[in-house]
Amino acid sequence: MFEDLEKLIAVESVLGEPEDGAPFGRKNAEALDAFLEIAASYGLKTGRDGGYAGWAEYGEGKTLVGVLGHLDVVPAGSGWSFPPFALTVDGGRLYGRGVSDDKGPLVACLHALARLKEENAELGCRVRLIAGCNEESGNECIAHYVKNCEIPTVSFTPDSDFPVIASEKGITHLSIIFGRDEKLDDFVAVSAGERPNIVPNHAEAVVRVGSELFGRICSYGAPLEALRLESVATALAESGCELSDFSAEAKSDGLHYFARGVAAHGSTPEKGINAAHKILALVGALSGSESAAWLRDNTDPARGAERLGLGVEDVTGKTTVNLGMLRFDGGRLTATVDVRTPACVSSEEVENSIRNLLPDNARLEIIHAAPPLAFDENDKLVRTLLGVYRDVTGDCESAPLHIGGGTYAKELPNCVAFGAVFPGKDTHMHEPDEFYPVEDFYRLEEIYYRAIKELCKAYKQ
Repeated sequence: MFEDLEKLIAVESVLGEPEDGAPFGRKNAEALDAFLEIAASYGLKTGRDGGYAGWAEYGEGKTLVGVLGHLDVVPAGSGWSFPPFALTVDGGRLYGRGVSDDKGPLVACLHALARLKEENAELGCRVRLIAGCNEESGNECIAHYVKNCEIPTVSFTPDSDFPVIASEKGITHLSIIFGRDEKLDDFVAVSAGERPNIVPNHAEAVVRVGSELFGRICSYGAPLEALRLESVATALAESGCELSDFSAEAKSDGLHYFARGVAAHGSTPEKGINAAHKILALVGALSGSESAAWLRDNTDPARGAERLGLGVEDVTGKTTVNLGMLRFDGGRLTATVDVRTPACVSSEEVENSIRNLLPDNARLEIIHAAPPLAFDENDKLVRTLLGVYRDVTGDCESAPLHIGGGTYAKELPNCVAFGAVFPGKDTHMHEPDEFYPVEDFYRLEEIYYRAIKELCKAYKQ
């Protein structure tokens, strides 16, 4: 298991430019090739849907049981203690981008399937482990699979938490594009984040050499001294920022301001500190830009949902808003936002509510919208997987969960998320130093081995 995981972690399978046979970039296709090669080495049948997805299969029968994982990962970002694209074992933990989300769980499922093959287990079903290549950036891989390949009767995805997920929030990724804002003319660039579903931990703004703002800042001596100006300091303080949140450096193209934050998963923005908000506060304080102020106020994780008219709550929690990406290149200011809503809110309501609140100089583009998912806690699929978890772990108290994260479960009929993070654990998913406990990694294979057998028993025809 360690050797196979090491091979997959070594591939930097972050979304890239499409190529022939590689719709999500060469590295994602390389990860798919590696997965299929490993699966074939265990004697499993393999197949592929172009460069979108591939699968390993075992068993005979009319019913197809599916297990869905993904090979793509979010960008590593900065702040790692270990190489993000090399498997490191340290202090009882496995470190590397993807060990928790989702290469580690995928390897555990692969070994569960290989174990059944080695035992010549008579399941009465076919079991297909499907590996997608762009779960982190839109699920086009599984959408393509659904249109072109056999759809399982029942499935689970090892891409969330134990004991089992009964419902997931709806997810809308959208861009807000502002028209030209003269008050931003003094900036060469503003940037933060690489994915909408990550809280950015670094942001930057560059003040143009020779601009009026450049001269004003220079009159205060060092760039950071300009932030002590009473009006600027007051605006920053009102935004919850301190001078220590920023650093600055003079370069040939201008004055570079940097903001520091803390990364977190986009479904739980309150667990991070958003560097994009800090840089917007600084840009607004220095320039007086109303565009920057509107964005800062309406995408704040604490009050953004209410300000956007989406402040509702159900068993999955409250609506969350994450400003995941920010770009300005001397032209238009663009923000990419992750909005997660309870089942009572549709993606159309998200779009309409935000569109009605936009300032006159802004427009809205919907990038991706996934509806919420809701299963009855007494559904056969939920009960079967919960029973496996309880039998293997001895934890008979944990109940089905209702989460803000989104998984492949939304893409297929009769599918739920099942693991792979155990209760009370935080594996730094989507953060620096992503890890997975070695002890839990061994338990995963047994849980998924048992889950496959029980689903075949419950659903075979």
